[in-house]
Amino acid sequence: MHRRIRWRIALPYIGLLLLTLLVVTVGTIQYIRERETELRETQYLNLAQRIATEALVFYGTVGESASLAQIAEHNAEILGIAVTFLDSQGRLLASSLPLDEQPEAPSQLSVVHQARAEGQGTDISANQMLAAASIQEPDGQPVGIVLLQVPLIDVQINLQPIRSLAVVVFLIASLAVLVLALIVWDRTLKPIETLTIATEQMGSGNFKNLNFPENPQELSELSQALQEMAQHLGEQIEALSSERATLSAVLNQMTDGVIIANDEGRVELLNPAAERLFQMDEKSGLGRSVVEVLRYHQLVDLWRTAKSGQRESTMLEIGPRHMFLQVIGIPLKTSLPGSTMILFQDLTQLRRLETVRRDFISNVSHELRTPLASLKALAETLQEGALEDPPAARRFILRMETEIDNLTQLVNELLELSRIESGKVPVSFHRIQPCDLLRPAYERMTLQVERAGLELHLDCQQELPAVFADPDRITQVLINLVHNAIKFTPPGGKITLSAYRDGEQIVFYVKDTGVGIARKDLNRIFERFYKADQARTGGGTGLGLSIARHMIESHGGYIWVESDEEIGSTFYFTLPIA
Repeated sequence: MHRRIRWRIALPYIGLLLLTLLVVTVGTIQYIRERETELRETQYLNLAQRIATEALVFYGTVGESASLAQIAEHNAEILGIAVTFLDSQGRLLASSLPLDEQPEAPSQLSVVHQARAEGQGTDISANQMLAAASIQEPDGQPVGIVLLQVPLIDVQINLQPIRSLAVVVFLIASLAVLVLALIVWDRTLKPIETLTIATEQMGSGNFKNLNFPENPQELSELSQALQEMAQHLGEQIEALSSERATLSAVLNQMTDGVIIANDEGRVELLNPAAERLFQMDEKSGLGRSVVEVLRYHQLVDLWRTAKSGQRESTMLEIGPRHMFLQVIGIPLKTSLPGSTMILFQDLTQLRRLETVRRDFISNVSHELRTPLASLKALAETLQEGALEDPPAARRFILRMETEIDNLTQLVNELLELSRIESGKVPVSFHRIQPCDLLRPAYERMTLQVERAGLELHLDCQQELPAVFADPDRITQVLINLVHNAIKFTPPGGKITLSAYRDGEQIVFYVKDTGVGIARKDLNRIFERFYKADQARTGGGTGLGLSIARHMIESHGGYIWVESDEEIGSTFYFTLPIA
């Protein structure tokens, strides 16, 4: 940077000097060449006049040509030039040149015409200078012409010393200008460079630790103004950066989606929650139209209403995941005129919890109402006289015990689920073979399966690696799954217990050939108290699968179901390999 500015300052001066010296040198050399040429022309014209005077006496005499040839050769030998004599018509009389070098048709030469018309003349060609003078009688009557041919090398002056002097002067002057430019830069223009560097740093966003000139002299006011501006801008940008960071942190951590669109309907802001909601990243979302991003006509209509200046809200369910959203369109009239903010609140979980709550109330009411109604009916029957009939009274009391057992089971399962969800159930992990987990459940459920008219098969590979698990808890899960399979499998069906390896985990499954589960119920059967429609006619509290899910998750595994109606269901869960 320093060198660049320094040479920006020095080079114009050096260039101007070069141009000036070049013009002066060329002009001087040209002037000297022209003056020297004029001097030589005058010199050779005078010489021609002298030779003409010398030759005049021999014109018109006997032996004219011989005498003129002698004069030509004598002058040529002394002066080193060619001398030629012509008559008044321009015909050759005598010459110092050999025959093969003598001029052809000398009367056609322009210098000869000029001499005949004006008394003398000169002409410079590529290799020689011609000078001609008219030879005249005392009364002015022309009798002939003398023509001098001078080699051009004798006419031209040697300009090499002048050129060498010009080069020396140019070098000295360039060095002087360079030194002068550097001195001017150090004393006057260096503060400008310092201010330029400081301004460039400000332009790149750096407003701290800037270097300003100490004694800027004429630039003191500019330097002071730049320092104040840097301080002021630095404070403003720091405040804006802090606000931006705060806003960015809030938007990034918000669970609600936020989209801000300008007046043209282009998305200007898209927070991570909105990106996840509409399954796109910020890079692909920014700058796109609201219609492209939102993709639902209800949302586009809401944006158009909010754009007109009216606050609008709606609730709708979107996407294959059936997300339930509350959407609010807010016109940003004062902060961002023309822009609109759309806020997306994901109420899917709340709606699901509300559904669970309704199911919980419905199922608990159902599970409590049935045994309570039976107990009330049995008690009323006893009060109305059944106590007087001991055999009937005994049957009624046994039925009352059964209903009380059902209520006790419901309460126990609720307490068990509560303890599991709160993490208060002790789990004792052991390294155990998968077959040793399947076998106890198989042995305990074999008799019950046979009573239901079903077949129970155990298919376990002995070479499967061991897992870490609580045997009692996993056995409880397997028994629960077999219970479900018994309830929903018609007589003659088949239930299979098995396991296999999948990567770093063992997959256990209970497969039946029962009535299956409707597709709409697959995502909810592990919720508390949830029962598929087919289960409503059977017994049970609807807590078994929820307890199984929590128990498997406490082991670091995952439980799921695959089912086809009228074909059967398969419940899977995984346990990590030890």
